[in-house]
Amino acid sequence: MLNTTLASIMLNNGVIRSKHMNEKLLAYGAIGAAIVIMATIVFPFWNLIPTMVTEKVRVVYVEAGKCAAETNDGYIIRGIPCDAKIGDNITATYDVKVKDREHKI
Repeated sequence: MLNTTLASIMLNNGVIRSKHMNEKLLAYGAIGAAIVIMATIVFPFWNLIPTMVTEKVRVVYVEAGKCAAETNDGYIIRGIPCDAKIGDNITATYDVKVKDREHKI
């Protein structure tokens, strides 16, 4: 009779131990899923990667070797190193995502 009770206690401990292990895995999985969802919806990290565009722009302001130029759609790009005069057309590279964010504001 002693052997039967010891076997059932060991079996019960094994079941309880695996139940706790499954609960821990479920909790870790839920936390991991929440982090992935928050990272992609709340803070889309791909906005940190610039999308550079090069286009021909018209210089509207010049000071100390730096220009401000206007794109065809009226966006002003500041801080372009250049030696052009006001009204000249130059080629400039800028981040389109910054432009889109400014248009949304």
